[in-house]
Amino acid sequence: MTRRRKGLVLALAVAAAAAIIAWLFPTPLDTRYNGAYRLDDGRLVLIIARDGKNLRYEMLSGESRMLWARGGRSYESGPGWRDREPVSLRLTFAVGADGRPVGFTWARLGEPVVHATRLALPETPFTFERDGLRFRGRLVSPLGPPPYPAVVIAHGSEEDSAVDRYYEPYLFASMGIAAAVFDKRGTGGSEGRYTQNFVTLARDLEAAVGWVRSRPEIDPDRIHLAGYSQGGWVAPLAAARGGHIRSLLINYGPMVPVFDEDRWGYVYALRQKGFGEQDLREADRINRTLALIVDRRENRWSDLGHQLASAREAAWFNAIKGSDSVLGFVAQSPMPLWTVRLYAWWKLDFLRREPFCDRLYDPVPTLASLRKTPSLWIFGGRDQSMPSEWSLEKLEDLRSQGLPIQTRLFPDADHGILRVELTPNADRRVLGYEPGYFMTQVNWLREQSGLPTTAPTSLR
Repeated sequence: MTRRRKGLVLALAVAAAAAIIAWLFPTPLDTRYNGAYRLDDGRLVLIIARDGKNLRYEMLSGESRMLWARGGRSYESGPGWRDREPVSLRLTFAVGADGRPVGFTWARLGEPVVHATRLALPETPFTFERDGLRFRGRLVSPLGPPPYPAVVIAHGSEEDSAVDRYYEPYLFASMGIAAAVFDKRGTGGSEGRYTQNFVTLARDLEAAVGWVRSRPEIDPDRIHLAGYSQGGWVAPLAAARGGHIRSLLINYGPMVPVFDEDRWGYVYALRQKGFGEQDLREADRINRTLALIVDRRENRWSDLGHQLASAREAAWFNAIKGSDSVLGFVAQSPMPLWTVRLYAWWKLDFLRREPFCDRLYDPVPTLASLRKTPSLWIFGGRDQSMPSEWSLEKLEDLRSQGLPIQTRLFPDADHGILRVELTPNADRRVLGYEPGYFMTQVNWLREQSGLPTTAPTSLR
């Protein structure tokens, strides 16, 4: 082996070792600056930890940028969530005698420096137990006299800590609504094994609601649930099971089974790239075989292998690679099928005492049972992950039956109600949130709590 090749092998080995170490021992999030801040001109800025030592800020206008650590208490931001340069903002935190943040200076390029003061929103760390497991949570309360209306958040499918990473509690509390968030089982500071079993997650959410309802500063008759993405399956199920929920706020959540939500990933990709119904039927044919394996546990691996082999040269097959779907994952995976089979066996069966995820669960009957619970469903018209149009059709049908359902569609928004642009190499760059999205949520919760709204939201 030549010296150059040896050096390359050594460099690759070091990089692989570093990646493994980073995965096993991730850098702890810097959460000390998490909170709501008010600029001198009255604008609200929400700060939240994002990755390792970096932060992110959100504003009611939808503006959102990554804050890259410069050293000490100083940060800077460029455009969107990914690019540090060109730098357009520098932010430096100030701390009090106790070391806690009290505000920051906000220096945007070409504008006068302004200052921000941290809102002294009361924060109550809490724990609750269910199934012999201890869950970690945080309640953020508004300023002013109690009792407060409250919203309990059901977060999405991610395995990150919601307590450390969610800005929503500070948004809602700054607008008069107490907000509770907790790390779902197997994530963050909560015990247990991570799962996507909706019944299990709904029962955990019920337990969190029980803790919030017991608090003297909370009005037990004005408790809402807010579900985000996967939480759109979980929150209505918890409301139907536990009852006594004032309203539901569902953000880019589904009204279809997981099977259809998964299928949408490659349907969207094929539509966007101009493929027709015949190509979609070919993709559906393979996806049905996958579904028999995943949902019915049938041994159709040989059939799947033949179907994949015959489709690999088709243009549509290349188009679905990387789409937000199981089929897109299989199409893109460089692993041979036998390794995918081992992964599926581990994911679906190994040490599972309950289904990891019921992909055939239909959320329509659950929502139909909530005939007296108002709900607002917020969607993005260009969501690559959730089938907004299919969900809206289901909701419109339920509304025609007299259910108190409202919807809001942001036509140009992607999943998360994010504004996204494609770079020249077809990467997606997040620019921020859609204007009006934050206040749509706030006004719904205030209205359902009997409080005055602060701006029109154009609900239909």
